[in-house]
Amino acid sequence: MRKIHKKENFKYSLFLPKLMSEKKLGYNIRVKAEKVNYEVFKEYMEIAKRADNSDLYYLGIPEFFARFDSRRLHSIPYMAAIATQTEHVKFGPNVMEVPLLHPIHVADTTATLDIMSNGRYILGVGLGFWPSEYENFGIPWKERGKRLDEALDIMKKLWTEPAIYDYRGKFFTLKNVCSPPCIQKPHPPIWVGGCSNAALRRTAQYCNEWAPSWWFPGLSEETPNVVGVKEPFTWKAGLEKLKEYCKKFGRELVLGRAPKGPKEVGFNMSGMNVNINPDREKAIEEARHFWLDVRQGRTQGAGSFDMKLKQAAVGNAEDVIEKLEEVYKTGAYCVVIYPMGTDSKSQWDRIEKEVLPSL
Repeated sequence: MRKIHKKENFKYSLFLPKLMSEKKLGYNIRVKAEKVNYEVFKEYMEIAKRADNSDLYYLGIPEFFARFDSRRLHSIPYMAAIATQTEHVKFGPNVMEVPLLHPIHVADTTATLDIMSNGRYILGVGLGFWPSEYENFGIPWKERGKRLDEALDIMKKLWTEPAIYDYRGKFFTLKNVCSPPCIQKPHPPIWVGGCSNAALRRTAQYCNEWAPSWWFPGLSEETPNVVGVKEPFTWKAGLEKLKEYCKKFGRELVLGRAPKGPKEVGFNMSGMNVNINPDREKAIEEARHFWLDVRQGRTQGAGSFDMKLKQAAVGNAEDVIEKLEEVYKTGAYCVVIYPMGTDSKSQWDRIEKEVLPSL
């Protein structure tokens, strides 16, 4: 996506370098709909191909494991299809619940998708928010954070060393294992979600970018129950803490652009709900139907529809662009938008024609 020079319309944050800022857009190409069949899959692939020919930076693929809902496609084979049907756009899971999987499996999958896409894969990792998923996999909910840390340590070794000959951790013991070599060096970028202190430390210690969902400051009455934050959260405070952790691990936080190299840590906003419709009431009704009837409030950290509506950009394209500008002002260089409606094609049409050209 091209860079812009509109400094006069951009209020820089405390950390944001006062130079040309990148503004990139990602799009969540859903794997969950009112129904899932081959026709829906073909529609999603058509959107992916169109996105590949646009200025879109990234396609996010949501992941679901063992949830009580059949209206979904599994992310890994779906991403393999995207890898072979596109040539330019970056893509990855948004996010993969790594504690539910073995790190060898995730490392091999990551390397394979990176090879299949010729170096366009981005591994998004997170913990999820449904204890029942962990119960179904036989993994204690309270162990999820430590499991993710150990898995990240193992995967980075698999990608950067010839082999792991003897690894003895708290959860995994490995002998004589290796993973395919990745195209991207030292490995594909790792984005981590979450707004907790542990997520910020994890970003600085293991990952390349912090990629939380878009939560407006001022929603503290519901946010702690949704994202695990125990006190009112602001982006400034989160970035301050992330900067401290980066210093501790010998890295540097950069805002307003993508990180360059393993010593830098970036910041993007992964998950802003949108419904574009010139008729705002219709947009709200479509969003309500999608959140309450289709998703049943079971994704993106759950939460009430009123809270989702406060966070979302619902209305015409100008409303969406205005909200995007608000997000970019936090220091995020990339925003991943989620279509909040069942008609994915019409939403993509409006984003492609009315939103992307403005960036």
